[in-house]
Amino acid sequence: MKRNRILFVFLIAVLLSACSVDSSGEGSGAKGLEVKTGKATFFNESSYTATVHVDAFSGPVLIESLGAGQSRGVNVRTSDNYGIGSTFCIEYSYKVVDGTDLASGEVWAKGVDPNIQINFVVEENRYYTIQIPQPAELEFPAAFIKILNASNMQFELHRYGTAYKQTGNGNLPVPPGKTGVYEVSSTATGAIHDNYSAHTALNAVNVPEFTVKNSYVYNFIYNGASVVKTGEQKIIF
Repeated sequence: MKRNRILFVFLIAVLLSACSVDSSGEGSGAKGLEVKTGKATFFNESSYTATVHVDAFSGPVLIESLGAGQSRGVNVRTSDNYGIGSTFCIEYSYKVVDGTDLASGEVWAKGVDPNIQINFVVEENRYYTIQIPQPAELEFPAAFIKILNASNMQFELHRYGTAYKQTGNGNLPVPPGKTGVYEVSSTATGAIHDNYSAHTALNAVNVPEFTVKNSYVYNFIYNGASVVKTGEQKIIF
């Protein structure tokens, strides 16, 4: 009798376990992990390198570094939000400077056009083509300064006693004949920068006060005795 009771309890447990699995063969836990997707091919029609974010400009990255004229297909989650659609936000990148005379390596500026948020209803197992347009109101919320070292000694850029790392590779010294590039804070109307100096093992030379606006590169030359501003360019097509 005791053995029969144990066998009966075991059979009841097996039956209850089987009932927890639905007709598709997936338990409630497995079904919770199911992700429905569609297929989207993004085509970059702009002249910039594009990054595609999901939900917001600061959201997860769906596609990184899609070059101008390039396309890439990815799986995307279906739009389970009552027909509102999924939102894809585009961040545009532009190579600020590039050349053999740089001590900083590649330097990129990143910005957004607030009007370019692509809404798309993604359905399961459907295929879509999404164009990334040329931005009309793109602004890079940053500025850069370039300092050509025309002296015979390496220098470091200092401000308030702190050495600035070069944007691109984080190096401190700028060798003779090379150009250091630095990202600096800026505003749309212009921010004043002062108290910079070029330091060598022998002396420190003050950089003249200058004003920087978003999306600009400001050029200077250091000759060992002075630092002079030589021009500026806007980093936008």
